[in-house]
Amino acid sequence: MKENIRITSVSRGLFSPFFLLSVLCFILSVFTGCSTTKSQIKATSPDTEVVEAEGDAPIINSDITGAKKTSLHEAMKNALGLVIGVYVSQESLVSKAMLIEDNITSQTEGYIEKYDVLKEWREGDFYKTRIKALVRKEDLSAKLKALELEPKKLGNPLVKFSMTEKIDGSASSTKYAEGELKNAFMEQGFAVSDSEVSDIIIEGVAEANFNTEAGLGGMYSYRASCSLKATKTDSKDAIANSMEIAGGVDVTKDAAAKASIVNAAKRSGPNLAKTVLKYLKERSTVQLTVSDIENINRLNDFTRSLRAMIEIRDCWVRNYSDKNAVIDLDLKKGTASEIARRLEQNTNFPIKIKKVGAYAIDAEIMK
Repeated sequence: MKENIRITSVSRGLFSPFFLLSVLCFILSVFTGCSTTKSQIKATSPDTEVVEAEGDAPIINSDITGAKKTSLHEAMKNALGLVIGVYVSQESLVSKAMLIEDNITSQTEGYIEKYDVLKEWREGDFYKTRIKALVRKEDLSAKLKALELEPKKLGNPLVKFSMTEKIDGSASSTKYAEGELKNAFMEQGFAVSDSEVSDIIIEGVAEANFNTEAGLGGMYSYRASCSLKATKTDSKDAIANSMEIAGGVDVTKDAAAKASIVNAAKRSGPNLAKTVLKYLKERSTVQLTVSDIENINRLNDFTRSLRAMIEIRDCWVRNYSDKNAVIDLDLKKGTASEIARRLEQNTNFPIKIKKVGAYAIDAEIMK
């Protein structure tokens, strides 16, 4: 009799409302693929931001695992997108969409410190994931500023190098400094040219001189200086200057001289490239050369039409003679190519564009 009572008590425990509800929730979670989590993620500093975002992915060939992984990645990308929107206007977001996709949202792990999956579920032929993510917003801000300074967004100028090297006072045919400088500019995104055509020219002298061999155990020490000047090829406007000194030690004089020149160029290159980028960003000027402007009155009318363009902040005449005018355009946005296309649409001043560079436009007023 006692045994029957015990079994009955166990049976009642097994089929209690609480137990049945727990089993039902478990079965539903198994069949729907749905789960929820209470997130503990909080902002750890003013440099971070907590956001919630959702991503989805199609289920292809019944591959739920693959769809789940993709939907999580999409959720991370959307989380970054929410923070990016704080720093970038809608206009800039559209214009930089490809750059942001390639340089930021494709590398979510670099900007999301941690995340929790709040919910994931299947909905028709799609798998969806909702997350709460801790985003390093300062890292994003720095990257977005770097994107604004990419050479391709500033006219994609072609850079040429014209370097002279000297060792112990004599001219050398070596190109040690030039090679290092090219690498530094290419790492910053510049297009480098070995031809005569260029938009920016870097000129300079790298000179190495014997220092000492005393106390070096058979080694030789050289000291080199690297003096550089960056200018716009067409206008000859000065952009930046650089001067660096470095030493080099090696087992032969030639090797030590090379080491010193390379070291001096390595110090010069990255800083000069960044200075040029900053200059181009802050002073985005295009030189417009226009022929067949009949007189000064016509020139004044033309400059007024230029100032009316939304891309141009201001313009001023550098020179006017023999019906030819050289006009500097201070750009608010856009590139020389974009300005050239807008000029051809000017109905008051029909213009033929003869040549376009990164920072120069050659045009003719049509009669």
